[in-house]
Amino acid sequence: MVVSIDDQMAYVYRNGVQIARSTVSTGRAGKETPTGVFQILQRKVDHESNVYKGAKMPYMQRLTWTGIAMHAGQLPGYPASGGCIRLPYEFSQKVYGVLSNGSTVAITKKGTVPSYSAKPANVLMASKAKSSSNQAVPDMQGRVIWEPGKSRSGPYSVLLSYADRTAYVWRNGIKIGQSPFAIASGTRPPEGVFIKLENGDGPRSWSVLSLKKSRVSGSPAEQIANSIQFPAEFTRKTRGILSPGTILLATAEASNASTMSKRDFGIIQPDKQ
Repeated sequence: MVVSIDDQMAYVYRNGVQIARSTVSTGRAGKETPTGVFQILQRKVDHESNVYKGAKMPYMQRLTWTGIAMHAGQLPGYPASGGCIRLPYEFSQKVYGVLSNGSTVAITKKGTVPSYSAKPANVLMASKAKSSSNQAVPDMQGRVIWEPGKSRSGPYSVLLSYADRTAYVWRNGIKIGQSPFAIASGTRPPEGVFIKLENGDGPRSWSVLSLKKSRVSGSPAEQIANSIQFPAEFTRKTRGILSPGTILLATAEASNASTMSKRDFGIIQPDKQ
């Protein structure tokens, strides 16, 4: 599921195919809904807010332990909630029926007109020998790790951290692999949430949403494929894991022990009244 704060819309995808969409109402000024990629933590058909005593939240699907969830509610046509994502009642029922604990919800500030790769774009590309001065060569001080036995089923998700020059692969929330990658000099690969739409690396294989206010432009998947390269070992081991519905998050932020949040970390705190 993808929620766009800018255009106040939600989109539901199955195997990369859009199967539903609806208007929503996200957080108002000062209580904005956080952006990012979340997993549904808890679900309840008849839920009452622990913060807003007596407030009914039918078909609640929790995204954080600090008060952010999707649920049925009033939609005035603009951001009006305390941080939650309000859905029309009938739509909340239908969405509740197709999602489950662990389902991915991407929340973005950008309008949802998708950006597609203009030509085949293999995002997890192996390094190739070139005679160019800006050739990207992975620093193999960071070794390739691939342990698929830690999680044998479920959807994959991939994080590309440009700060770490490292790709991390999760399956059902369990990290099963990582690899160094190189960024070609003079290039600045784009950030965003990449949703795999179809098998292979065809011209419409990726839809891209920005995590920032500015819209993505050009062909971001192609830009990544042309800017970063991986060791051949990693490409060989991960061949075939990018299937319809896979989410890849590319960010300039680091992902290591110093940037990991604690269990009681609050992204946003709703009013306590």
